Amino acid sequence: MRAAQTSTSAPNAAAPNAAALTTAALTTAALAPAASWRLRTRLELAALPTAVPCARGHVRSVAREWGLAGLADTAELLASELVTNAVQASGSPRTGPTPVVRLGLASDGVSLAIHVWDGCDRLPVRDDADFEAERGRGLMLVATMSQEWGSYRLPGGGKIVWVLVGAVNEP
Repeated sequence: MRAAQTSTSAPNAAAPNAAALTTAALTTAALAPAASWRLRTRLELAALPTAVPCARGHVRSVAREWGLAGLADTAELLASELVTNAVQASGSPRTGPTPVVRLGLASDGVSLAIHVWDGCDRLPVRDDADFEAERGRGLMLVATMSQEWGSYRLPGGGKIVWVLVGAVNEP
């Protein structure tokens, strides 16, 4: 199993892995404000079911460390949904190394941007799952509990799905 890698950096500091969530990836139109946020952290995890509780714990701890304890529960839940989707999109490896997912957090001290990278180019589609469906509610939950969310493909492959959590979430 691949060990988790994490780093916290200032906006102009180089990422430990060029393929990791980069500042350039954060400067898309959807997350342009987050590009200037000085609080940042990254966590790389093996794309295994155990990545989900690791991501939840990381988000909760970081939110509290950054003085955003009021956002911790919502951020933890939304990160859990995004990482679950990323692990599923990564599939199970038949041979070769275990794929990874990358979790990135950025904050201006008021809001928290969560972005999750996986190696699959297929963008997520929100389904309108009925009450009895066992799957398909994750992105409905993300849309309801966040201020904004979206996704985009990266030129080098894979995609980022992001969500913005703030002190006042207006559906």
